[in-house]
Amino acid sequence: MKKALTIGGAVLGFLLISALVIFIFFPGLPTYIKVKHKYKHIDEKVPVFEAVSAGADFKEYTIKGVKLKAPGDWELKESGNGIASSSLNASLFLEALNYEDYYASYDSELGYDPWTSYNYTEDDYKHFFNTLGIKTNPYDLSDNILWYIRDSFTAKDCLKLRSKDRKVFAELAESKEAAYQEEKMWKIKNDSYTGYVGQFFAYGYTGNMWTFTFFPVGDEVNKYSIMMKCPDETIAKQIISSIELE
Repeated sequence: MKKALTIGGAVLGFLLISALVIFIFFPGLPTYIKVKHKYKHIDEKVPVFEAVSAGADFKEYTIKGVKLKAPGDWELKESGNGIASSSLNASLFLEALNYEDYYASYDSELGYDPWTSYNYTEDDYKHFFNTLGIKTNPYDLSDNILWYIRDSFTAKDCLKLRSKDRKVFAELAESKEAAYQEEKMWKIKNDSYTGYVGQFFAYGYTGNMWTFTFFPVGDEVNKYSIMMKCPDETIAKQIISSIELE
């Protein structure tokens, strides 16, 4: 009996020590197990966008410093911020965004903090990224959140997280799973920019709405966003494939 108690005590001691080691070195293990079980897309990353060559009838257009090709019947809009095709009932809108000017408008014109719509504070998200050793954009942390979720976020990222960092991770895990229900996404990376292509299948869209957001290499201040309505998937991909910076 005494020997059995001794063995039982040794086993219990080993289990307690093992649990302590796990708690110290992998405090996020319970969260890891939970998200692996709950979210089937948790470890998926954005695939590479396969370029599609422009057709022989395509023309070149330049909009706000961005060159692209589209079928010959597409015409520049009078506003100068896009192109459209009446025959295809399709259109493309391009926005060139300067972060410094954009966020100055929040203070001077809108007068409110954009982070009020998030579950946690900007500092909480910054702490989360700092804990993971991820460099953030000094102008737009929300961009880091969006593209990190889709491009590099996986379950193992939470293993060494503690306290509120784990709560932030759990929120992002839920957001990633929801995004996979709403859109397809691809990544383009070349010498000029890194970009993300989105094809929407939610909110009444059936794959005819596209977005393309891209960031010039070595430039943390500017980004470009394209929104395109195009019912022909091949033409949409041809246009996106042709995009270059001047």
